[in-house]
Amino acid sequence: MSNISRCIYSFIASSVLLFSACKSKEDKTPTLAQTPINVNVMTIGNSFSSDSSGTQYSSTVDANKTINLSFQVSGTVLRIPVEVGQYVQKGQFLAEVDPTAYRSQYEAQMAQVRLAKENYDRVLTVFNKGSIAEIKMLNAKSEYEQAKNSANATYQNIVHTKLFAPQSGYIGDKQIEVGATAGPGVPIVSLFDLGKVSIHVPVPEAEVNNYKNGDKATVTIGALQNKTFDGVVSKIAVVSSQSAPVYTVQVDVVNSSKELKPGMSCNVTFHTIKRNASASNTKVTIPQEALQIDESGKDFVYVTNSDQKNAVRKYVTIGELTSNGITILSGLNDGDNVIISGFHKITDSSKINVVH
Repeated sequence: MSNISRCIYSFIASSVLLFSACKSKEDKTPTLAQTPINVNVMTIGNSFSSDSSGTQYSSTVDANKTINLSFQVSGTVLRIPVEVGQYVQKGQFLAEVDPTAYRSQYEAQMAQVRLAKENYDRVLTVFNKGSIAEIKMLNAKSEYEQAKNSANATYQNIVHTKLFAPQSGYIGDKQIEVGATAGPGVPIVSLFDLGKVSIHVPVPEAEVNNYKNGDKATVTIGALQNKTFDGVVSKIAVVSSQSAPVYTVQVDVVNSSKELKPGMSCNVTFHTIKRNASASNTKVTIPQEALQIDESGKDFVYVTNSDQKNAVRKYVTIGELTSNGITILSGLNDGDNVIISGFHKITDSSKINVVH
C-alpha cells in the first residue's frame, strides 16, 4: 500500500469513528417525542356516559299536588275567610254557603219524623194486642224509617254547606267571591301541596329513552339568584304531546324551605345520559376540540392504548354539534379513554401520562 493510499484509508477510518461516537452520544440525548405528555381523558362507560355539563332544558315549577275544592250543594257564598298564598292546616274552615234553605227543609222533615214515630208506636201497641193485621204495623214502620232517612239526607246537605281543607297546604287561587252562587262541583279555592314541587320537562322523542325513574337532575331557579336544588325523575310519559313529538319527564324536588313557588321559571340539567348496552352503537358527546381531521379529511380522536402509556388514533363518524360538544355516532367502544386535553401535542403512538 502506498503512502498516499495509507493516508486516505486512515482519514476515512478516523471519520467513521468520529461519526459513530457523535451518533452514540446523540442517541443518548432524550428527545421531546420520548417525554410522556400529560393528558386528560373521558371514559366511554359500559351502561351510560355522562358529562359534567349535562343536558339542560327550560320549564316551570308546578305544585306536586293541586286540589280544586268545591261544595257538594248549591247556595249563596257567605264566607271565604282565607286569602291567596295563605297556609292552612288540615281540617281548617275555608268557605260556607247559606244553609238556611237546608235547615228549614230539615226542620220540616224532622216534624214528619216525629209524627211518623208517634203513629208507628201507636200501631205497634195495637198490633202487640192482636187487634190489627201485621201489614199495617209494617207500613207504619216503613213510613217512619223513610222519614228518618230523608231527614238524615237533608242534614248532610247542611253539613256540606261548609268547606274544610282535606290536607295542609297553600291557597293557590280563589275562584269565586262572597255573594256569588256556588253549585255542586264548581271550584271555590285551589289548595297546593308545596312540600314537594314538580317540574314537567318537555323532552324530544330522540332523547326520552335516555332517562329513567330515579335519575338525578339539578334545578336552577333564576328568580332565586340562580339557586340550585336537587331533583329526581319520578315519571316519564309513554305518550307524546298531541301538538309536537315531545314527551314529558317529571322531576320532583323536595321544597322544605317553601322557596319554590308554582310558575317560577327554571332550568333543569340532567347528568346521566346515553344509556345503552354498547357505546359503539350509542351517540356520545365529546368536547369539540378533541375532534381532529387528518390530511385526507377524515375525522379522528386520540384514545389511550390498553396500558394508557401511548396515544392511538381512532377514526369516528360525527353527528350534530350541540352546546355540550360534538356528537359521535360510531367509532368509539365501551371503555375507550378519549384524550380531551394535551392532544395537540401528540401524534399516533406518542407516549402519554394520564393525569387523574
